[in-house]
Amino acid sequence: MNEKSENRKALPKFFLTLLIAGLVGGFIGFFVGLGDRLGLGSAVVAQAARILQIVTPWAIPAATAVTMGSNFLLYRSAKRCCAAWNGGDEDDVAETADRRLNWVLLLSAVQILLDLFFFSAAVCYELPGMLYHVAAFLISAGLAIFAQQKAVDLTRQMNPEKKGSVYDTKFQKKWLASCDEAERQQIGQAAFHAYSLTSRACIFIWAALLVMNMAFGFGIMPLFVVVLIAAVLQISYTMECTRLSRTTGGPGWRC
Repeated sequence: MNEKSENRKALPKFFLTLLIAGLVGGFIGFFVGLGDRLGLGSAVVAQAARILQIVTPWAIPAATAVTMGSNFLLYRSAKRCCAAWNGGDEDDVAETADRRLNWVLLLSAVQILLDLFFFSAAVCYELPGMLYHVAAFLISAGLAIFAQQKAVDLTRQMNPEKKGSVYDTKFQKKWLASCDEAERQQIGQAAFHAYSLTSRACIFIWAALLVMNMAFGFGIMPLFVVVLIAAVLQISYTMECTRLSRTTGGPGWRC
């Protein structure tokens, strides 16, 4: 009875969401189709390609200078906090250092993503000086990984029980094994939030690409890639929940 009541409460909102999504999609699709008839789609693509070809040769060095400069300042600040730390479990100084080291890890990850994007642009547009682009990509990615290593090492200095090196292919597994129960719960909550957000983002990106394809005509491949990412996400999550349920009990697919 409770299950039916919950379903009845949720159905009106579900149908309203579908209706609004359909209206918005139809509205956007109409104007995208109109823009295609007027030739705006090809003009936008051509202009975006020209801008990207101009920006790409300088994008990786410029982005690296910004992110690595920020990482240097954040790391130095975290290191000063570490030096002033008195060893307490709930010390504000330690929490400040942790937050700054988290920012170092985040900026380093963003830098690697930017490197991948702009290096891909250089390859796709066959820009001159490919050796330069390869060198810029490798140097930038190397600096990002080095920044991650310094952040992890400082974290291990503050928490000697932590294990793992960023250069180890099994780093994440070893790091998780060295975390206590509270930290594992925090990681699990963050992972579930990322899973939920990525699942919704895949649906939104799929719908956006489907509509944009009417104007830009880029074909099925981008849509296939988004669906493939969503499939890997859903299948890996469900299979891992099923595997864990065998050892911990409970309804694995609903974890």
